[in-house]
Amino acid sequence: MELVKWRRAPAAIVEAERPAIERGARGGRLRLPAIRSGTALEVAEVAWVTEAVSRELALSIPACLACRNLVVGTVMQLELYRYRGGERLDPDYLVSKPDPSTTLPATVGGTVDDLAFYGRAFWRVLERDSEGYPRRARWTPFADVTPETRSTGGAYEELLGYEVAGVGHVAVDDLVRFDSGIPGLLDLGGRTLASAVELEAAARRLAGVEIPAGVLKNEGQEVSDEEAEAFVARFAANRRNYGIAFVQGASYSRENLSAADLQLVEARANAATEVARLWNVPVAMIGASPSGNATALLYSNLSQQLAILVSSAVAPHLHTIEATLTDVYPRGTSVAFDVQTFLRSDPQAAADYAIALLTAELIDRDEARAMLGIPSSPPPAADLTPGRP
Repeated sequence: MELVKWRRAPAAIVEAERPAIERGARGGRLRLPAIRSGTALEVAEVAWVTEAVSRELALSIPACLACRNLVVGTVMQLELYRYRGGERLDPDYLVSKPDPSTTLPATVGGTVDDLAFYGRAFWRVLERDSEGYPRRARWTPFADVTPETRSTGGAYEELLGYEVAGVGHVAVDDLVRFDSGIPGLLDLGGRTLASAVELEAAARRLAGVEIPAGVLKNEGQEVSDEEAEAFVARFAANRRNYGIAFVQGASYSRENLSAADLQLVEARANAATEVARLWNVPVAMIGASPSGNATALLYSNLSQQLAILVSSAVAPHLHTIEATLTDVYPRGTSVAFDVQTFLRSDPQAAADYAIALLTAELIDRDEARAMLGIPSSPPPAADLTPGRP
């Protein structure tokens, strides 16, 4: 028996005709529960006050989409291995192709996406081995899983199973649950995301409004609409034909709105910085900056930025997946991601890492060459003697 306290989050508002952020019936902010794990038999729930923003609405923010793709894309590049002690075992289906209908990157990507936005993810067990351990599993979207509980009269409820869309009732043991140690982005970041959505909507409205380049103000007697239109047309034609125009009985003032004013550049740049902080992503990696202005990411600090990305934004999700899958295997078998696969995208960082291990005598020369994708023994040199083939 597993005890759990559950409450469903309010429905997200995504319709274009309705406000981007819907508040409570009396103007108050909606309460979104953040469900966090305690022990293996208990799941505690803590609720914060925040605005309700859906995942789809959050991803309409360019900075949020960039952070999501950066975090999920990083994990998708990592190889997943299983170990027993210090020995690496041959990969089985669960760490190489858990879902027979798709690839491992697609399964891991969906899992990390749910962990990032909701703080929880699920795999449905498809097949077990002869000892009863999961052999195949399929990532199931968080929105498709509804817990089935029974009240026990206390703060927690007994978890009886899950209702999975398209499947029906699923037993507790037939669903692998990934519990993140940090709250989901939608649990605490609603206020920041709501502000960013409103700024994007404001910029879109201004971009679709025709603002006049100048204003003609009548300083004489009142004229009819037809006379005003004729005056404006004659004024515009004279400017177009001669470069100047004669104005009598009226004054002309030029509007000083710039493209930056219409696009809300500074406000949107600051919103991008705040969104990056929500994701724990280095702000420079999505084109933002700590000051909220434009910035540039130079190659000289790329390796440092990658290290910060992995340790701050990616590592919590890696550890959640590793710990959960380790519990799925028999005791003594563990699961871990190979972060060095990602470091190879930065040749300098990968080379420095391999040289440091070689210098510390933790690996030998052949192992260092293998880490860099270089053959352990170089091919024999060609015979360059003249006349020899």
